[in-house]
Amino acid sequence: MLSIFMTLHLLAALIWVGGMFFAHMALRPVAASLLEPPQRLPLLHGVLGRFFPWVWGCVLSILGSGLWLFIGPFGARGGLYIHAMMGLGLLMALIFFFIYFYPYRRMGAALAAGRIPVAGDQMALIRRLIGFNLLLGLLTTLLAGLKIA
Repeated sequence: MLSIFMTLHLLAALIWVGGMFFAHMALRPVAASLLEPPQRLPLLHGVLGRFFPWVWGCVLSILGSGLWLFIGPFGARGGLYIHAMMGLGLLMALIFFFIYFYPYRRMGAALAAGRIPVAGDQMALIRRLIGFNLLLGLLTTLLAGLKIA
């Protein structure tokens, strides 16, 4: 069971952090250089709409498998790096929940109403929050790989 939960945990982290890296470092900059806001913002909203269901699954998998690993095989004991990963993971989940329920939904409503500047403001906030979450995800990955903290 340990290998199943560890694999699920790692795959979910890989999908979530990798998706954020792709969106933040590749997709959005190219879209910004090629498309004007009336074309770019619906594209980015649509991409997020396809990515976010995956993120929901990843968040639930990471939190569930992480808790199982901590309570089960580790007997609710772990080094500082385990506690740091748990704290960072919870913070990342909370940031994602905020993104999903506030700026992402506001962006969709603004696009539906043809309010492109408002949608752009919400996308700017989403971009900053995803960038911060990406940094947290990379830090968490380093902690897991190096077992430091």
